[in-house]
Amino acid sequence: MAGQRKAKTEHGFKQEFLSRVAGFVNRVMTATCRTHLVHPTYHSRRLTGESVRCIYAGWHNNLWHGTIPLQGQGNWVLVSSHRDGEIIARMLGRRGFGLVRGSSTRGGLKALRDFARAAQGGQGDLIVTLDGPKGPARVAKSGALFTASLTGLPIVPVGMWVDRAWRLKSWDRLVIGKPFSRVTVFYGEELRIPRGVPREELETTYRKQLEEAMAEVEKAARDAAVG
Repeated sequence: MAGQRKAKTEHGFKQEFLSRVAGFVNRVMTATCRTHLVHPTYHSRRLTGESVRCIYAGWHNNLWHGTIPLQGQGNWVLVSSHRDGEIIARMLGRRGFGLVRGSSTRGGLKALRDFARAAQGGQGDLIVTLDGPKGPARVAKSGALFTASLTGLPIVPVGMWVDRAWRLKSWDRLVIGKPFSRVTVFYGEELRIPRGVPREELETTYRKQLEEAMAEVEKAARDAAVG
């Protein structure tokens, strides 16, 4: 028992150290990048008097830059309960994001219901990586669709283009912008899911619509960047 507690404590220290290092590197590198939002965030729209909220949905490989325009706004993120998710959770938690742990594969239905309750109890938006935590890359899981059906909030697909970037040899090919690169973010049209849609219909009908919408916003971000 003592050995297990020691190992758990050492593991916790390691995760805390790695999360702080990763967070520091992310802050330093993204600070040199120029981020251009083609459309305003929903937080900005609320500040102008609009009564809007949404579920931001993006691919896991854009996580390095994707949360930067959304921090400090009372938003909630669904983060995997996997070991690697702990590092991401600690990074995001220090930046003011609310966290719900779990995924469509680990933590399952309970995590998604907790995520929906966070939406009902807060004022910010929700953020989901569609193909997290472990892929396959660019294949949308049903978590965002299920949450949208539970809450009535629209899904906003997020496209991103970085003009000069490294792409890691990870399962998602994580995109890290090189110093002084330009990041273009495109928030697409809302995709609304009716309440109470059967899980089978989410998979067969709405998932295809969401993946098509993601392809469209990625092209739109690229076109906006080069146009």
